Amino acid sequence: MTYLLINHLMERLTMTSITRILLNNVTFRLEQTPVAFARINLPFADAKYGIVGKNGVGKTTLMRLLSGDLTPDSGSIQRFGTIITVPQSHDEFGEQATVSDVLGVTDILAALNRISHGSIDEHDYELASNQWNIEQRIEDTLTQFGLWPISLNTPFSQLSGGQKTKVLLAKTMIFPADFLLFDEPTNNLDKTARDVLYNYIDNATKGMAIISHDRTLLNRLDCIIEINNLGIDTYGGNYDFYCEQKQLKQQAIAHEIQARSESLAKTKQTTQTRMERHQQNEARGRKEKRAQISAKGRYDKIAIKSKKGRSENTNRRIRTQADKQLQNAQHLLADAKAKREVDEAIAIDLAATHVPTSKIVLKIETLCFQYPASEPLLRDFELQIIGPERVAISGPNGCGKSTLIKLIRKERLPQRGKIHCGVEVSAYLDQTVSFLNPMKTIVENFLVLNPECTPNDAYATLAAFKFRNKDAEKRSDTLSGGERMRAGLAITLMAKHPPQLIILDEPTNHLDIASIRAIESALSNYQGAILAVSHDEVFLQNIGITRTIYMNEA
Repeated sequence: MTYLLINHLMERLTMTSITRILLNNVTFRLEQTPVAFARINLPFADAKYGIVGKNGVGKTTLMRLLSGDLTPDSGSIQRFGTIITVPQSHDEFGEQATVSDVLGVTDILAALNRISHGSIDEHDYELASNQWNIEQRIEDTLTQFGLWPISLNTPFSQLSGGQKTKVLLAKTMIFPADFLLFDEPTNNLDKTARDVLYNYIDNATKGMAIISHDRTLLNRLDCIIEINNLGIDTYGGNYDFYCEQKQLKQQAIAHEIQARSESLAKTKQTTQTRMERHQQNEARGRKEKRAQISAKGRYDKIAIKSKKGRSENTNRRIRTQADKQLQNAQHLLADAKAKREVDEAIAIDLAATHVPTSKIVLKIETLCFQYPASEPLLRDFELQIIGPERVAISGPNGCGKSTLIKLIRKERLPQRGKIHCGVEVSAYLDQTVSFLNPMKTIVENFLVLNPECTPNDAYATLAAFKFRNKDAEKRSDTLSGGERMRAGLAITLMAKHPPQLIILDEPTNHLDIASIRAIESALSNYQGAILAVSHDEVFLQNIGITRTIYMNEA
């Protein structure tokens, strides 16, 4: 079922804009998954839509329905104008595909080249029609994303994840479409590339639908579409407006649950009172019967039998009515509770990390490093973290952020310089939480990495991180990204001696917003130092980052 919460802005968007995609009573179920849509009616006009929801709820499935990659089981999807999709996965492009192929310019450039050498072939001129300046458009667009000069013959498979995303985004600018579909476009993008995308979105007059957990991006949009287990809710405003409305909605649901609970209790009490009153009447009848026998030495069998029948009928009627009223009250309460969202916040009491404010936690002096046959990556890099500071490392992709983390963790050795870690216990969390043994359960991983803890300690700790009962016995290789990060934080933060320094390497990549919030709430209770590599500015702000080091300026 589709739930639409449309305010005046949403009405204006659909009434004053051209509809580009229209879902008419669409039903679809993705086999072997819980993803299912039922009777969806949803218009997409020349506006900017954000699509949010927990991982696995069907965001990418909806995107594939919008693009035509999937066909609904019933209902119809109408598309008006040209549509370009920027997918999250880059697997659809073969090993032989070049940057030119992915941009969709190979045939056009070949035709222009033949024309420049004297071709008068009609097909070449058809390909080149209105594309005479495409080479300049390619250069200008790739320059904006920091990719130029790049050979257009470079195999797409050889590019990094961030570079691949930039190429796909560049395509939407080189070939303007009527409507754009983006699936997590800011994943793997550095700040410069994100700013280019943000500016593009701000100035775009065309419609677009964007799956994202990037709250900075979502706040630039006109409308938020939330996919949840009950259906689809549409909020006519940006992300902050969506959060405000969600909070109001949850408050209303909480009041409804309270009212339904009180109604159920009242129904039970009323039923109990009626049954007690009927039992009292029965007792009075028995007393009258005994009095009649005592006075006359006999009693009217026919009258007594008639009264008994009426009493039994009344008793059945009261019970039937009571059962119906109780069932109705219970169903109303269950329906209200089904609308309530689980609080993802993690409220925990952590052991003190005892990091004195004057203690040098990490000191890096004149650090130099370069890979063989490459330009120097780090030149005389300096960094000092004192006390429970929270420091972010920022910079463009390829500037050496990941290499710096490897040097700090002694996975690589510098050519020159010193790295001094002044704390005994530190922890490292990357976006895949690679220290988890995939063949072990969460609780088994916890006990292996915290051998001083008992199984009861482990289960109690994991419950605080939303892994209750059987959830703690999930195997690590079955966990979602958000679950892996929560498990990693539980194992790290709840150790008998928690780390005095936590190093975070893009921890929010591929997580949904609910999971990111859970991580933020856990880290807000942590008292030690943090060194974080992340392009998510809202996340950095919410975990209390006090200083940012820009590596391209180091």
